[in-house]
Amino acid sequence: MSKVSVTKTGNDLYADVIKAIDSIADKLITRGDCVLIKPNLVVPADPESGVITTPKLIEAVGRYCLDCGAARVIIGEGSSYFIPQSSLIECFTQPGIIEVADRLGIEWVLFDEHKFKTFPGVPGYTPTEFRITEFAFTCDKFINLPILKTHFNAKVTLAMKNLKGCLKREDKPLFHRWDLSHAVVELCKIVRPTINIIDCTASTIVCQLGKDYSDWRQAGEGLLIASSDIVATDAVGCALMGIDPAEVDMVTFGNAAGLGEDDITQIDIMGEEIKRLEFKIKLPQEELRLAFPLLEIIGAEKACSGCLIPLLSVLMLLQERGANLEKPLAICLGEGLETPEDRACLLVGNCAQIEGGDDIDWIEGCPPSKEELLSGLTSRIISPL
Repeated sequence: MSKVSVTKTGNDLYADVIKAIDSIADKLITRGDCVLIKPNLVVPADPESGVITTPKLIEAVGRYCLDCGAARVIIGEGSSYFIPQSSLIECFTQPGIIEVADRLGIEWVLFDEHKFKTFPGVPGYTPTEFRITEFAFTCDKFINLPILKTHFNAKVTLAMKNLKGCLKREDKPLFHRWDLSHAVVELCKIVRPTINIIDCTASTIVCQLGKDYSDWRQAGEGLLIASSDIVATDAVGCALMGIDPAEVDMVTFGNAAGLGEDDITQIDIMGEEIKRLEFKIKLPQEELRLAFPLLEIIGAEKACSGCLIPLLSVLMLLQERGANLEKPLAICLGEGLETPEDRACLLVGNCAQIEGGDDIDWIEGCPPSKEELLSGLTSRIISPL
């Protein structure tokens, strides 16, 4: 039976990390190991934003590895494709990751500045070929440090999807052009973390997930979800957010591929009781349906995050400003679109351009900027109340 530890954190995160790991793994790190720590540093962000893995957890895990006798510890990440190449280092500098590495005397690497291994694709699921950082294969132990977040395409982005950061920068958007959930599962067949630890410690997680934790969360407290079973890790993360793992394709496909357990009743959950901590969130698509009932987003399941994330950010901003739709609207993203004829359409991104679509509104760009999206939506379709 797969084991997953759910550990409440307090003032001593280092001790909490030891507790989380020791409850599900015997001697994770051995003397002389080379250890890769793969956090989520997808964009330059505030350390406590809930958007990236918190530096304090990265530091605690790094110190744990050194204290266990690791000979080499590396913090490695391949940030978003849509961060300019010249700004990738900001994903390490802005949250203070380089300072963490310096304090511990360990390394930090941008994967795209190093070598990659090329793998053949799986027809219908992935690009024809794709590249994975060599660091994923040259280390003795791989510690996967995702965060607890929802995702418009995949419903959640947890341990399994965090491995997308191991891909070469140019290959990341290509994973969205097939079936993202299946593509990530194929990646998980190749890259096998030794342990996965979901970071639920950011102070702003309360705001991000819309839940008052005052009944159990005291100042400085959070959670760690840890397991060597990547599917079980994500299944428990889903359950904590009130999402049925059976409704998350990435999790069910991972189970079908033999990567781990997706049935909560078949997982040995150590530590905190999920039922006591469980909260219910609204997925991004649910929030948008409530805010803009006349809006339909077409092609989101295959659109890359470069177009989708700024679009969602702009729509949420317009919601906060009290905007509404004057008439039914379809926003279309990605390739191979069939635009509906019964409503106005707005094409977003270069991939969405269609032959003979000159009479359809189009916001071009790969991806369009938030400013372009805000201007296009405000001036053409959406009006403030």
